[in-house]
Amino acid sequence: MVRYDPIIVVGLGGVGSHLVEPLARYLAAAMPEATLRLVDGDAYALSNLSRQRVSQAHVGGNKAEVQAALLRAAIERIKVAARPEYVHAGNVRDLIVEGACVFSCVDNHASRRLLSDALKRLKNGLLISGGNELYDGNVQVHLRSQGKDRTSPIEKFHPEIEFPRDDNPADLSCEELARLPSHPQVIFTNLAAAALMLNAFHQAVNGGGVPYDEVCFDIRTNRAAAIAR
Repeated sequence: MVRYDPIIVVGLGGVGSHLVEPLARYLAAAMPEATLRLVDGDAYALSNLSRQRVSQAHVGGNKAEVQAALLRAAIERIKVAARPEYVHAGNVRDLIVEGACVFSCVDNHASRRLLSDALKRLKNGLLISGGNELYDGNVQVHLRSQGKDRTSPIEKFHPEIEFPRDDNPADLSCEELARLPSHPQVIFTNLAAAALMLNAFHQAVNGGGVPYDEVCFDIRTNRAAAIAR
């Protein structure tokens, strides 16, 4: 088994809130020594209740802190820490350290590029990035081992990540964050992205590597296709 520590989940929204509980249960059983770090500067809103792993009692609470509390209450022997902040240029080196596995569940390309650049500095590390539109999405896997890329950086075949045209939430004011457009989401698409990200993690940990760079999926056709470049 390949062991990563810490395990970091960045973004606890539609994908991240569903990913953390099965991930934490797996870690408690298979990697009890690993620390799970949850990172998000956002708070839950009423509009999140229809498709995210929260209840009305959590509205207004920081997403990372809410999910950390839920995990501590549900799972014994889990080492979980909350970081109630967005990832930005000033804290990313402190967060993404040697030997880390990062689950990127963010909803903007600027943050994805920041996490990718951080992963590329490591000798050994794993970045699993997932996202979705209404009915389809993708999961990308960047594995580094002994200072070499075993799979491609997530921006290599995605110019929208290499040259992001959106903003990192950490760079926006509260007023600007409130004005960001919201996009309709389906909980089943979020769940599909979370499951495929966890599948990639399991393969990396137990298979010694990941034989693909990306998985594209569509819940309307119930298909997922792995791509090795």
